[in-house]
Amino acid sequence: MGQFQMAVSRYHSVASCRTNPVHQARSRRTSLYPQPRVSSFILRIDTTTTMNKLCLIVTNSHAIIASRIRVAAVLMLVFPIATAFAQEKEQPKETPAKVTYPRDVAVDSDALLVVDLDLPGIWRIAGDEQTLYVRGTKFLRKPMNRPWCVVPHPAGGILVGDSATREIYAFPEPGEDGEPLASDSGKPLNDGYVGVPMALAVSPDGKTIYVGDAEKRAVFSLPIEGGKPELVARVNARGLSFDDDGNLWAVTPDAEAVYRIDVTSKKADAIVKERPYQFPGGLTWSGDEGFVSDVYGKSIWRFTADGKTEKWFDGDELSKPVGLASDAKFVYVTDADKKQTFQIDRKTKEVKGRMKP
Repeated sequence: MGQFQMAVSRYHSVASCRTNPVHQARSRRTSLYPQPRVSSFILRIDTTTTMNKLCLIVTNSHAIIASRIRVAAVLMLVFPIATAFAQEKEQPKETPAKVTYPRDVAVDSDALLVVDLDLPGIWRIAGDEQTLYVRGTKFLRKPMNRPWCVVPHPAGGILVGDSATREIYAFPEPGEDGEPLASDSGKPLNDGYVGVPMALAVSPDGKTIYVGDAEKRAVFSLPIEGGKPELVARVNARGLSFDDDGNLWAVTPDAEAVYRIDVTSKKADAIVKERPYQFPGGLTWSGDEGFVSDVYGKSIWRFTADGKTEKWFDGDELSKPVGLASDAKFVYVTDADKKQTFQIDRKTKEVKGRMKP
């Protein structure tokens, strides 16, 4: 018998039973729990239809998920490329550069070199002319995003310590067109070994670079043409300068303020002890004496090779003195708050600002 005929027969038998009194009484007793009166054939048809709908829903869901995965994959490929393109896009040359945070200064013959930490970049001041030597970048982890120190290169150009890329860069002389050098035009010298180069000095013979690394709290050396740095002394140098006898002087923010380092024997001796400065920022040596900038003390101190030190200048001109340089006639100091590099006469202590806003 076919399934349809079985369903019809079952329907007639159920209908005939409804007239039986026994069945009616049984129905009243079970009225609280009514029994389904749907044939297995109809139930099977409904179940099959529902399963088909579920299969359709699952299939559509898989298609939607696969489509979204493809979109996500495309975005994962496109986004890094777009980001790299944006970072590599050249900054507008017409953007005027302004002095923002002069951090360090160096004497280059008759000119001054000034590190601008927040611009970022390197300024060159010759007489009354101020030009941007190197224009840095605002992009993180790119060359010249965070320059801290600068010195002249003995063969021409400059050396710059940059913490953003853990590098010391050698930049050539500026071009004849007067445009600043690009941030990526420097030659990396130490393959990212130095963490935070806070201070630089070049040996009197011009063959070796010395760098104070604030990350490793030590002074390292490397060849002027570049190479792997070697440990010189465990001195946390924030300023470095050579004297006429070839000794390397270093100032630290630690308990022992000033060290004299014999770079040949790699021996460091504490000369100025017990930390007389609140927070030293830079050091320079010229002739028979050295100078230390005290950032929090808003002053410049003088010291000699026997360890004696005294406050040398604390004029109202200074607010946050950091970097120091000197020659036979002047002491030069950068002031981050005043956005200025001051020139102080070593005899008269007359002060002159050398930077234009």
